Amino acid sequence: MADTSPAHPTDRAAVRELLLGALAAAELDVEEVGEDRWMTMLAGQWKRTIPLLLDLEERSLRVTSLLAGVPDEGHEEVYRLLLQRNQKPLPVHFALDDEGDIVLTGAVPLAAIDERAVDELLGAVLAVSDDTFNSVLRAGFAGYIETEQRWREKTGQSPNPVTSQG
Repeated sequence: MADTSPAHPTDRAAVRELLLGALAAAELDVEEVGEDRWMTMLAGQWKRTIPLLLDLEERSLRVTSLLAGVPDEGHEEVYRLLLQRNQKPLPVHFALDDEGDIVLTGAVPLAAIDERAVDELLGAVLAVSDDTFNSVLRAGFAGYIETEQRWREKTGQSPNPVTSQG
């Protein structure tokens, strides 16, 4: 007798279809970058472009997003900010990649994937990126920002908003 029941939530093909449908519904441009791997960009208020790599693994959907490169300075303050933020129970947390860049990463079990879970995962990356980005920049790239602000003043441009947003 043939099985005509709906796909089990851990069926990768069903999860793939659900994920791609949710990304399309969110009107995100998606690029396939490998087997069961996709890149897209979220648009934040403070971190204007938030790259997102989605990996459909054997048992979970993994997300990785670059927040910032290796800090130029203020490492202790940057890492303190990130570790404090990691205390909040979210589906994503901060980590360092192999080069020392600051990334957000997380995973959701395939059995828990539905349209709401995808939306919550994307929303968490967006919220955490926007909430943390300027604080990380001010702590880890203060010298660069100061140089840029002087250049902006000299060329008659408005100040970079990173210096005034929390």
